[in-house]
Amino acid sequence: MNRVLLTPALFLFVCTSFAEVKKSSRNLEPLSKSPGDGAASTRSGNSGLNVSPAPREAAKDTVTKVTFLGPKKGWGFTQATSPCYSPQGKHAGALPGGTLFKYTAVKATSKNAMLVCTVKRGDAWEGPLLLDCTDVAAYEGDPDALDPETLHNLGAYFALKGKIADRKEALADEALASNPHFEAARQAQQAYQDSVTKAAAMEKQMNTLAGPSKAKADEALRALKYDQVRIKARADAEAADYKAWKTSHPADPAKLAADPQLQALEKELLEAQAKVAKLVPSAP
Repeated sequence: MNRVLLTPALFLFVCTSFAEVKKSSRNLEPLSKSPGDGAASTRSGNSGLNVSPAPREAAKDTVTKVTFLGPKKGWGFTQATSPCYSPQGKHAGALPGGTLFKYTAVKATSKNAMLVCTVKRGDAWEGPLLLDCTDVAAYEGDPDALDPETLHNLGAYFALKGKIADRKEALADEALASNPHFEAARQAQQAYQDSVTKAAAMEKQMNTLAGPSKAKADEALRALKYDQVRIKARADAEAADYKAWKTSHPADPAKLAADPQLQALEKELLEAQAKVAKLVPSAP
């Protein structure tokens, strides 16, 4: 039986990032660390209340996109909790770290590159789904060509990486809960998201109408969208206050390092790493 050739480099250089001038407020951290940096990736997304974190080393009106430089088809594991989407782009939940996937293509989007894939849940494969490339480790070939024990050990290693990332995020969120702008920012962002959902429902209903009823529905939709400008402005202002406080009150690394649950997980990761030492980066 042929075996899949795995190299640590595939883990660290399947993604690259670049700055692009956009109006979007989404800012992702670049995945540009080398094996000696002590981490294979950084996490993307928001800080626990749908408020985007402050950009790092990026101009105010730029967004950092992540592209995938791995093979055009292959397989891999998620390295952290990763969002996935339907082929139409609808959010389909999140996959925990250590989820095995096979992908057949790489799809460019306005945000990050997406892998067109099937994912393994239990003994079954589900898909097709679009998987954000930000926190994945990819290989060429087919996982079925790898011996089951090694495949299992790789999955266990990446599952632990995902648990560690989740724990660090939970600790960071606990610290941010003391942010005096936390609740106001959360509520303002939720109000904006609710208005977006309501507008979509109103537009869908309006498209089923005709005559005076449609004109009345269109007028109501226009009024809501006009009000959305005010709602979004408030959400942006609250988010700015939240981020400013967060920037001036960084998390204490010593407190994170002293967390018993995190220490236990990192110990397990080192033990799991020993079983796949030649196939993963040298540092957890």
